[in-house]
Amino acid sequence: MQNKINSTLEFFNRIVDWDSSLTERKEFEKLLKSGKQLRIKFGADITAQTLHLGHGVNLRAMRALQDLGHKVCFLLGGFTTLVGDPTGRLVARTQSSNLEIEKNKKNFIDQVKMILRFDEEALEIHDNTNWFGTPDQHGTVTLGGFFQLLGKVTHSQLVSRDMFKKRIEENKPIMMSEFLYPILQGYDSVELDSDLTIIGSDQMFNEKMAWIYQEAAGQEKQAILCTKITLGLDGKNKQSKSIGNYVGLSHSAQEKYNRTMLLPDNLIPQWFEVYTNCEQAELDDVKANWQSDPIKYKQRLAWLIVKQFHGEAAASHAQKEYLEKRSKLELSSEVPEFNIPTDAEPTVLKALTIATGQPAKMIRDILKQNGVKIVELHSDGQYELKEIPDKYPGTIIENGTILKFGRNKWFKFIIE
Repeated sequence: MQNKINSTLEFFNRIVDWDSSLTERKEFEKLLKSGKQLRIKFGADITAQTLHLGHGVNLRAMRALQDLGHKVCFLLGGFTTLVGDPTGRLVARTQSSNLEIEKNKKNFIDQVKMILRFDEEALEIHDNTNWFGTPDQHGTVTLGGFFQLLGKVTHSQLVSRDMFKKRIEENKPIMMSEFLYPILQGYDSVELDSDLTIIGSDQMFNEKMAWIYQEAAGQEKQAILCTKITLGLDGKNKQSKSIGNYVGLSHSAQEKYNRTMLLPDNLIPQWFEVYTNCEQAELDDVKANWQSDPIKYKQRLAWLIVKQFHGEAAASHAQKEYLEKRSKLELSSEVPEFNIPTDAEPTVLKALTIATGQPAKMIRDILKQNGVKIVELHSDGQYELKEIPDKYPGTIIENGTILKFGRNKWFKFIIE
């Protein structure tokens, strides 16, 4: 068991940002060696149907702890999703409906099952509507009980959140439901009797709130670990479905491979470290030598990511198709797709700023250098590259248009 614990600690050293975490490494190690079956809080507001590799880091950490005999308390935030988490938002968030939440739950769980064990000894599933209720049904927390929760937190504590400060400065509204959200998320930890939570840095404020309520309830304060956050495929922003710069857990093996090949070269070492389970010796080699042959290392990265979710055979098949179709001037069966809202003018410039995350000036420069082509598909699976008329950035594209950008990036655009 000691060897397993040491191996788990080495893995956590790769994915955890110890400087940002509220629990020190030595305290976490002490917790692992305590002999207690830890209850690991995994809270999820069901607001989107697509998880990505960034979410997968936290799930992989929890799976490692499950394999040590600990239990994940999977909390579906039915009530808090209705409220709407204000984290990272400078405008009020639209509340989700019960119908939307129920629609997303199954899809969400199916993705989580790709990583976590779902047997009784390793996982419990909860929904905070059980204690907070719904708009038309009471939970176990009464109105009087809720006011007791409010009495343990000051206005100044809540208003200290950076996004609330910014909204106040800009005279933008803060809905009371948003303002009280951290209290709800903090109290969830009491109901779950949480020993540990593994989160991104954006959830630190909410999870620290749990300490107030756990202490009042006579519970030990949960450990709070913060995982490393990496940039997405555009090299500028965190992975996000709205931006399109992500590799999704629900993506097929082929699309995971193809999307990973869009990664900027300088992110190769970081993605190897955080998103793969490669041996330390291989990671050391990547960090030292990736610049000598970025394409080779990126292909290895894509293979490892696909293998992790779909197995070795699927990874090898995805790599084979990618290389074969590239050499035969055939498009891959799954070119990464990006959505253009119907209310936005579907120009080449607009499409490529969405897909690449690059500023408009850089897109225009690449157009001038003839670095963007329209892909015309033939019935035999091969393609022909067409010039952008007059290299004009305002050229309108149609639904389903595929553009080749630079030397090795391909994007398909869906107008919806």
